[in-house]
Amino acid sequence: MRVCQLKLHCFRNYRDLTLDPGEGLNILHGENAQGKTNILEAIFLLATTRSPRVSRDSELIHHGAEAAHVTAEIEREQEGDAELQISVQQGDRKTVRINGMKRERVLDLLGQFNAVSFGAIDLKIITGEPADRRHFLNVEISQVSPRYVYDLGHYKRVLANRNRLLKDLRERPRYIEESGLDAWDEQLICYGTRLLQKRQFYIERLSPLADQVQRELTDGKEGLEIQYVPSFPLPSNLPVEERKASTSDSTVAVNLNDTEAVAQRFREQLIACRMEEIRRGTTLIGPQRDDLCFRINGADARIYGSQGQQRTVVLALKLAEFQLIQNLVGEPPVMLLDDVMSDLDDARRQHLLRWVQRRCQTFLTCTSLNAFPKEILAGARTFCVVAGTVTPDARGKTEKTARSRRKEQPVEEIASNGVRATS
Repeated sequence: MRVCQLKLHCFRNYRDLTLDPGEGLNILHGENAQGKTNILEAIFLLATTRSPRVSRDSELIHHGAEAAHVTAEIEREQEGDAELQISVQQGDRKTVRINGMKRERVLDLLGQFNAVSFGAIDLKIITGEPADRRHFLNVEISQVSPRYVYDLGHYKRVLANRNRLLKDLRERPRYIEESGLDAWDEQLICYGTRLLQKRQFYIERLSPLADQVQRELTDGKEGLEIQYVPSFPLPSNLPVEERKASTSDSTVAVNLNDTEAVAQRFREQLIACRMEEIRRGTTLIGPQRDDLCFRINGADARIYGSQGQQRTVVLALKLAEFQLIQNLVGEPPVMLLDDVMSDLDDARRQHLLRWVQRRCQTFLTCTSLNAFPKEILAGARTFCVVAGTVTPDARGKTEKTARSRRKEQPVEEIASNGVRATS
């Protein structure tokens, strides 16, 4: 999977941009605040329909414009090539087109193109609030499971309606049986149980991959465990005696394969805390209060990890995420690396560059090319970014011309990782 061509119109500080990236590593270099990260943001927007940097989509629109458009020609091995477009209008409205056809739902774009983004902002997955970790889960699972997006959207609507009813019951007490709360509970349980199961499915597969990468990054000195922490105790794989002794600990390893058992536990917990929820006027348990725990050799990375260790955990998490998407989708996603050269030490930088080399198409931003080994630069396309203008370096122009000539006699070759490449 790769971006063959990217076009931006009135997106951020770009009035009009057409970018023809290379198949491997693409380095966008230049001073800060010139628009390098905006290009990565546009690519991630195509993959997820959302930006990690803004609270309002209209902030993506170029000053004075009515709308922003991001269009890309995508080469895909499994589904065939596609042209994808997402547009953002004033008022935070978004529309999407796939192969020129407008889709009624923005969510139809999900699953068409996959990307993994890694930058300094991702450190808050470890150090931030539970909401940051839930956001990470929601965004990443949405790329590989459109059904998850459907359930998440319905859950949020049910949750909002239930919270309004709880506030109303606090202000105007009446019999619960006559309030309609039971009906909202059942809908909350229906969608919430599916979210719990999908999240656990994702983490069960992500954790061993992250542990493997963490050990590679630390020469085998550190293991990494990612644990899904539901907001209420759930059935587990433990023996009955141990399970009874662990019911007060919501961090116990859970088994969410039994849908009926999980739904029943959810129902019991809602009933148990019903009066407290009415008193507070809000829902106290459910996927909206779940969390993740990252443990380095058994210790909580958020509490006991050094900043260097926390950054290594995030790197391991992102590389594991890449592998998981590749396993689930059947082809490698595009990697987006935002100013990581300044945040990682020499050993981590070398490992990351070796890891992405020949594995996938990568877009990397930096302020200088000095930190790159000559052998890495020799196989990369480099672009200078200045005030919203992107200029291929001289070597990049030569490579593009050579590729254009070779298209007259296309040759297929099998790369070392088994992915077919066309030159």
